[in-house]
Amino acid sequence: MKTFNELLRPVPELFFEKSGEPKDADYILFGAPLDKTASFRGGSRFAPTAIREASQYMESYSVRTGLDWEDLKLVDVGDVVDVGEVEPALEDIKRVVEEIKALGKLPVMLGGEHTITLGALRALNPEAVVVFDAHLDLRDTLFEERLCHATYLRRAHEEQGFKLIIVAARALSGEEIDYAEEKGATVITAQDVKRFGVEPVIEMIRDSLEGVESVYLSVDMDAVDPAEAPAVGNPSPEGIGITQLLDLITGVVDKRLIGFDLNEVSPNYDSGQTAIQAAYVVLETLYAIPH
Repeated sequence: MKTFNELLRPVPELFFEKSGEPKDADYILFGAPLDKTASFRGGSRFAPTAIREASQYMESYSVRTGLDWEDLKLVDVGDVVDVGEVEPALEDIKRVVEEIKALGKLPVMLGGEHTITLGALRALNPEAVVVFDAHLDLRDTLFEERLCHATYLRRAHEEQGFKLIIVAARALSGEEIDYAEEKGATVITAQDVKRFGVEPVIEMIRDSLEGVESVYLSVDMDAVDPAEAPAVGNPSPEGIGITQLLDLITGVVDKRLIGFDLNEVSPNYDSGQTAIQAAYVVLETLYAIPH
């Protein structure tokens, strides 16, 4: 069986230059550049590198929280080595997250395609999952594949039965809507966010999380409107804005959070804008977690 270090490979640049010993961190970040099942734009395997590079040139002080670089006790441990095929990649992601959990740290994962989330969920078994995504990813199959970026959340829910909240949805299929309604998932569309405003939606999410003790957060960058984040695998019009996304995240993130990932950036489809936005979302999300 591979050791923790054997599951990971070093990377030339670290997220916000955060090196150090995992035992000294609150958060351990790693990349999972799985890019196997893209149905439109590929290239998400380049996202962890692009997001790290973007972070090198960003200011680290947060106007939202008043926190700065030295307040973020994070260590970047590199990328998962084996991401050639889906199931082996998910198993290795699961092992990495289990190791991070065993250290008593919170795992932070940079994708890669959204399928990576399944590996983390298998390791953590949260009571609730909050996903920001243009899509529901609740299809039973896509192009005859039962395990891909459009089906991973259904597979995860079938396995674990967690409470599910999906926010910013707008590119849907009837099959997925039926499944969500049957299973009691909370689906908040991008139009809901725009129509009702951020604060009422925060209350809707908080109500859905009432009584829950552990929460996993997953951010697909296509939740954001392509005018602000164009370089994603499956862009869809009428998304929410970065400010709305971060207002929602900071409104619902609390001490129950046990894991977080950001995924589906395909950086070759713009000049770096989406990777910069993604790095900013990761940083501000981590600052928002109660310290």
